[in-house]
Amino acid sequence: MESLFLVLIFAGVFALYDAIRKVNNNLLEQTKEIKKLREELMQNNNK
Repeated sequence: MESLFLVLIFAGVFALYDAIRKVNNNLLEQTKEIKKLREELMQNNNK
């Protein structure tokens, strides 16, 4: 019974870690896209 709780706790911690990692990767990707858009806007404004 104790080992079942340990497995469930481990699975919960791993699921939380994976969710945070996915959100972080998504934020980094969005930041890159915003930088690209900002550079394009600056180039278009200078023309």
